[in-house]
Amino acid sequence: MIEINRSFEYTFLEAWENAIDNKNIIITSKNTGASYKIEKVGKKDRLKFFNAVIDNWQIYYCIEEKEIFDKWYITEIRRKAS
Repeated sequence: MIEINRSFEYTFLEAWENAIDNKNIIITSKNTGASYKIEKVGKKDRLKFFNAVIDNWQIYYCIEEKEIFDKWYITEIRRKAS
């Protein structure tokens, strides 16, 4: 389960730029609650969506228009120490 940081709201562009610049960032749509992250695969960036049904990330190809024009949350992924 991802605990979303709802302390601040961002525009889509602010959230997207943060996610591209920092691969330890999850962006979450305030409108739908959907969470996304960007992973580097080879030389390409790949968008992933968190699927709560399977409790895992899956490749995703688009973000809905209603999400883009609403506010977003940015959450830093904290890696668990082994």
